[in-house]
Amino acid sequence: MEKVTGAAYRLEDDFCRLALYVSLKGVATPTASAILTSLDGKRHCVIDTRVWAALWRLGYFEEEKERFQPDDYVKIVDIVRQMADETDFTTAEIGYALFAYDVVHREGNLH
Repeated sequence: MEKVTGAAYRLEDDFCRLALYVSLKGVATPTASAILTSLDGKRHCVIDTRVWAALWRLGYFEEEKERFQPDDYVKIVDIVRQMADETDFTTAEIGYALFAYDVVHREGNLH
């Protein structure tokens, strides 16, 4: 586990980093995104169903999703980084705001 996390930490490519973390037992893409965010909140954000749904509601995606792969993270983080570049907020803060947006605007159950 330490070798995998150490190798992932040294990589620059977001997809490769996520893929390595996801290879660990019990780590899915949302958890891997939380690991990356804890290491660098300026460049990363936590993703989950709510963040995807908020971006879907805002017109960035054509469908809702409940399960995510590393390539989904790359799609989300690219959008969120662009939002962060246009504001005074970090990528992590934009991600948290999208989560909160879904909490407020979701009708019905989460799943």
